[in-house]
Formats: sequence, structure tokens, C-alpha cells
Amino acid sequence: MPEGDTIFKAAARLRVMVGEVVTRFEAPGLEVDAAGRTISSIEARGKNLLIWFDEAVALYTHMRMTGSWHLYKPGSGWRKPDTRMRALIVTASWEAVCFSAPVVEWLTEWEVRHHPVLAELGPDLLAEGDIEAAIARLRVNPERPLGEAILDQRLVAGLGNVYKSELLFRERLDPFKAVGSFDDATLRRLLEAGKTWMRRNLGDGPRRTRWDLSGARAAVYNRSGELCPRCNSPIRMQRQGAAGRSTYYCPQCQRGEGEAPRKGRMIVRGPAA
Repeated sequence: MPEGDTIFKAAARLRVMVGEVVTRFEAPGLEVDAAGRTISSIEARGKNLLIWFDEAVALYTHMRMTGSWHLYKPGSGWRKPDTRMRALIVTASWEAVCFSAPVVEWLTEWEVRHHPVLAELGPDLLAEGDIEAAIARLRVNPERPLGEAILDQRLVAGLGNVYKSELLFRERLDPFKAVGSFDDATLRRLLEAGKTWMRRNLGDGPRRTRWDLSGARAAVYNRSGELCPRCNSPIRMQRQGAAGRSTYYCPQCQRGEGEAPRKGRMIVRGPAA
């Protein structure tokens, strides 16, 4: 599933179409036609993308594990087969194609405000989200493991599996300890770091959460069985939550004072779920 920075960058690329009139619109499964409407704005909300037309209706997409938005000049060949097209927006200057997104919806402004996902989103770290409000939401269920809680988009929007593992490692926090085990200053530091790291990755090129001479782009994510860059202990992966999301961590670095290292699963290369 894309992280918030991926959707933020997609929205930024697509904004070259703002102000242009739609000349052709296709969205298999939706009985609507945006042809003749003007693209008024494009916004990212956490992992959700909204393309607004005439400031009144919006095409809402969520990429989950499979989707992506591509932008082409008219007449250019698409990089993916047209059978995967879920939405097509054409103007005089551009063609925007959404491939393989499992969520594609046409919403009025009222429906956006009352949408079961969009209306419940927590503060978005890339949209200057209120960190104090996010901390308050995290506190609602103090028994919930921190690694699960920060993935809940209703509590804080934008963080995904990569940032979860990387942030908790960098801040030396145990993903499996309850939110209530951490004070506000620790949670504030964690979320501020999340905002900083995502903003660092808004430029061109692949996402990086590790900056050293090793050449690796991540400290622990998808590196189960490799050595921790801090203490040389083997990195481990453990599934968390009802969805079984993978958490990568160092059992030596990410333990509380006086605690024994956590026993987890070590594999040669963990799945990137």
C-alpha cells in the first residue's frame, strides 16, 4: 500500500491539469461523465487522492497495494496495458490514467464530507496535521500496540508499513508495547520525525529512510535476517494486528530499559507487505 508521500507526489504531478477542461473521461463501472467540466483542484489526504471538478464533485481513488496514477502527453504510449485502466482523464494538454486502483468513486462535495473513510481520517502529517490532535487520538485506546496504532489512518493519516518500521527503529521504540507505555513527548517526537522524513522524500527518486555510506535505502524495513546498522543484531520481522501487517525491528535496540530482547521471526528476506 503506498505511503502518504507517494500519494502526495502523485497529486503534485497531476496538478499541471488544474484549470483545464476535460475533453474525455472514462471510468469503467461509474455511470458518470466529466467531459466538459474543469479540473478545479487535486488533493492528497493521507493515502487518498481526490480530483475535483468545478469545485463540486470529485473522483476519489485509493491505490491500496496495486494502484497508481500515470501522466502522459496526448498520444504517448501507456506504460501499462489499457485493460488495467480504472479511470482516464484527458484534456488538451494531458492524459491522466489510473491503473489497477481497487477504489474508484465519484463523490459530491457532501459525500466527501460524510464519506466513511475520508470523514474519519486523522491529522495528515504532510498537510501540516495537528500533532497534538493525533496524540489525543492515539491515546483513545492506550492498550493498543504502538506499531498498530500509528498505521490506523483514523488516528494519524499518511504513515504506512515502511515509515512505521523505520520510524520506530530510529526512535528506539518497541512496536509491540502499548501506546499507554509512552509519554506525550515520545509520541510527539515520533510524529514530528514522521513529518520530517516524509517531506524529505517528496523529491524525485526512490524513497530513502537511511542516509549513510552503506547504499541501503532503509535501516530495517524488508531486511529481516540482515544486521542492524546500529548494533549488528539480526533484524527480525513479526506480523501485527488483524491484517497481519509486517513489522521489521531490531530486538536489541528497540526494547525498554531492563527488558530482555524480544523474540521474533527471522527470515532471510521478509515480505514487503
